Amino acid sequence: MMISLLFGLAILAILLIVRVFTKGQKHLPPGPRGLPILGNVLQLGAASWLTFDKWKYEYGPIVYLNMAGQHIVVLNTKVAATELLERRSAMYSDRPRSIVGEYLGCQLAMPFARYGKLWQSMRRAGHAVLNARVSAQYQPVQTDEAVILAHSLLRDTFTPLLSKIHGAASTIISVIYGKQSLSSEKTEKTSESTDTNQELQVTSNALDTLSNIAHRYTNALYPGAHLVEVLPILDYLPEVITKWKRDAKRDFKRISDIFEKYFDDSVRDEQQRSSLCVSLANEKVTTGLSDVEQAWVAGSIAVSSVETTSTTLSFFLYAMILHPNVQEQAQKELDRVVGRARNPTFSDMPFLPYVRAIVKEVLRWQPAIPLAVPHILMEDDWYEGYFIPKGTSCIPNVWSMNRDKEVYGADADKFRPERFLRQSESETGSEFTLRDEYEVEDGHCAYGFGRRVCVGRHVADNALFIDICIILWALRIEPKVPSIDVTRVKRGPSKDILNPIPDFQCSFLPRFPEAESLLQTLRDDIVNGRSSISS
Repeated sequence: MMISLLFGLAILAILLIVRVFTKGQKHLPPGPRGLPILGNVLQLGAASWLTFDKWKYEYGPIVYLNMAGQHIVVLNTKVAATELLERRSAMYSDRPRSIVGEYLGCQLAMPFARYGKLWQSMRRAGHAVLNARVSAQYQPVQTDEAVILAHSLLRDTFTPLLSKIHGAASTIISVIYGKQSLSSEKTEKTSESTDTNQELQVTSNALDTLSNIAHRYTNALYPGAHLVEVLPILDYLPEVITKWKRDAKRDFKRISDIFEKYFDDSVRDEQQRSSLCVSLANEKVTTGLSDVEQAWVAGSIAVSSVETTSTTLSFFLYAMILHPNVQEQAQKELDRVVGRARNPTFSDMPFLPYVRAIVKEVLRWQPAIPLAVPHILMEDDWYEGYFIPKGTSCIPNVWSMNRDKEVYGADADKFRPERFLRQSESETGSEFTLRDEYEVEDGHCAYGFGRRVCVGRHVADNALFIDICIILWALRIEPKVPSIDVTRVKRGPSKDILNPIPDFQCSFLPRFPEAESLLQTLRDDIVNGRSSISS
């Protein structure tokens, strides 16, 4: 009798557990059916943002995936991302735990650090030196770098196009570290180490080194990169048989040494050039951070900016050769507002709505990072009748949000800056005005959401604006082949989370007779001015 009773109770308990489990499963958001144990792991590959975008039309604005036991929710609309990641940011601001990332120093790297007091202090420090008001102090050096870039595009016929564009990211080096422009001089790019098997390449070129650090992190944190993330018990194995652990510890020290050296060189510079590091060292809000932590704030911002800047500029040039009418319209605006006797400056920004719309449209049309870094839910939640369990990794699909036809219209896949503008007729012809809502809104989702929104977005917007202004003012951008079949243009190799750049070539010609000599004079004045300061 007792055995029968116990057996009955056991069956009842199992049924209750199954019922609770299936109840939670039943309310999960919809998504594609997966395999036992593995779930949806094998259904994803390169450019997964395109797969997620396709699933949006099959399953709805939020899609549930099971990645070998890890709950994933993909957010495909701005409405869903705003509600969860911004309005409920207190629950959705953590980052995924990564065992390899912890050995690599992710606790000090703002974009990947777990949510907590240290991250909050570092974030406050970053905001204090990069907010909209303070970012204006970096505009002079951004203008100088834009001139140097335009001069390089016109005069340097030997360096590959993408290398020249990559050099444009040196503006962030000038802004953060106060270093002399890396694109204005030839720098050695050979590795300082002869170990060709090392995962992190450190070179004598600061720009290349920061780029390599960025890829070291994104490669290490990419899903499936390390078995230990799926089987944490492997972390208990000794270092002698865990190469990934030895490499991560070694690279953490190397990265920290690099960040500290760059930071110290900047704040101890006798000229004390205006830079983010100098501002950090002098900013009272950073008093709770050690020198090492301040160095990591600066380094994290630099690493996050290098590749995204060059990727966005590449897509801008690609858009200009695909849409010569857009280039022509922007140049008409520049001629009307700036003329041809001087270069554009930031004081012209309010009067150049079409150029500002181009900046917004490039970031919308081809975001540098189509899938934002995941947000981790810190407690159970419900959205639109769906249950989202604690610990779920919520991935904002920026690509899908930026091409939402309900927001941007039926032509959301097209490059069309006019979507941000109002058109009016004047005595001088057709003119544009930025729509009121876009004076304060980005018009895209490229900078992320909530408490994890990009801390350097104001500086990034300014850099893109002045780069695009001066390029379009001085140069005519033409394809090297008469016509481009966009359906046959190949994408370059995918660099982990970055949007692959198309394999295209273009030519740069002076747009008016005096353009080349004006660029040369401006560039010489910049270089001579820096030389006199150094001496």
